[in-house]
Amino acid sequence: MTASNSVGFSWTEEKSSIFLEIMTHLVISKKLDPLADGTIEMVLSKLVEFKDFTLFRGITTQDVKGHLLERRKMYMRVCELANHPNVIGFVQSTSTIWMRSEVYEMHIKVTIIRI
Repeated sequence: MTASNSVGFSWTEEKSSIFLEIMTHLVISKKLDPLADGTIEMVLSKLVEFKDFTLFRGITTQDVKGHLLERRKMYMRVCELANHPNVIGFVQSTSTIWMRSEVYEMHIKVTIIRI
């Protein structure tokens, strides 16, 4: 899965993992609302303290909030698919959702590039 890119800040899997780890720790340990402005400010201050701050240079609260909302959409879609009657199962090791082939294209868009 590729990471998202919001206007002004380029998310990578590494940046997203660091950010989500910090966010999860704060939300669980302090029982905070992840989308509250105060929580996002706390996460940003932790990112600024991160050992390789250059990874997060130029990040804004809008970048963080946008990334959280995008991750939420992905999570909701996975949950939606997981509860779908045509889903056969989920392979955790490869993060793959299995569903019957006759309904696959209705749910997941596939682009074929021919060379």
